Amino acid sequence: MKKSLKSVAVIGFVSKGIIYLVIGILSLLAALNMGGESSGTNQALTFLKKQPFGQILLLLLAVGLLCYSFWMFVQSIKDPENTGNDRKGKLRRFGLFTTGLVYTFVAFLAFYHVFAYVAEESSGSQYLKFLGPTTVSIVFIVIGIVLALQAVVLIIGVFKGGLLDQFNLEGRKFSRLIRLVGMFGFYARAFIVAIIAYFFLRAGIYSGSHEIKGIQDAFSFLDQSLVGRILMGFTAIGFVSYGAFYVLLTRYRSFEGE
Repeated sequence: MKKSLKSVAVIGFVSKGIIYLVIGILSLLAALNMGGESSGTNQALTFLKKQPFGQILLLLLAVGLLCYSFWMFVQSIKDPENTGNDRKGKLRRFGLFTTGLVYTFVAFLAFYHVFAYVAEESSGSQYLKFLGPTTVSIVFIVIGIVLALQAVVLIIGVFKGGLLDQFNLEGRKFSRLIRLVGMFGFYARAFIVAIIAYFFLRAGIYSGSHEIKGIQDAFSFLDQSLVGRILMGFTAIGFVSYGAFYVLLTRYRSFEGE
């Protein structure tokens, strides 16, 4: 594998890790009543923008996330690590491609925060006004089902080990510890995805309140009771672990053909 391509992947891992570290830390501080707030991707970007040299940091982060997206696209199309063309390999490569699309959007969101004077929070429902209520309900139910399936796939993938095997950590220093950190992080992510799936299904079937929910709403939902706050704390630590896992990949992940 070309050294330049590996460098792009490493920059991408760090950038993705930073996003989840910020989300996890802010949400953990909120769970502990230490001045943080339940956070999602948009809120994490807003927080970074408010820091000294925040716009420069966001610009670098946006470029880094584009690097991560590019690496996802390369893996899905070029298959540099020989994922394969069998059914399992094609499904995994399709998943990598969709992940690339998601983080391309996050990168452009970061660019928006760089150039926007004020990052206004707005309800996602305004983008759905052109659709009828029945159509919106169907769309939300479909999204809820897809997210629920994604949560199940994440849990099964971590439990069976295949999800972590793709990072080629075997035989590397501290691989067992890094896998444990990754497992905790992926389980936390699956838990949040399941809650967001519940939001979409509930909005589509019962409430008629067609607001797009995300990570911040999931953490806020957990914050409504003592038990929920405890779960919120564990999940926030999980997100910190998830971010740390991707940062650690920059040092301990091996690349096929390296």
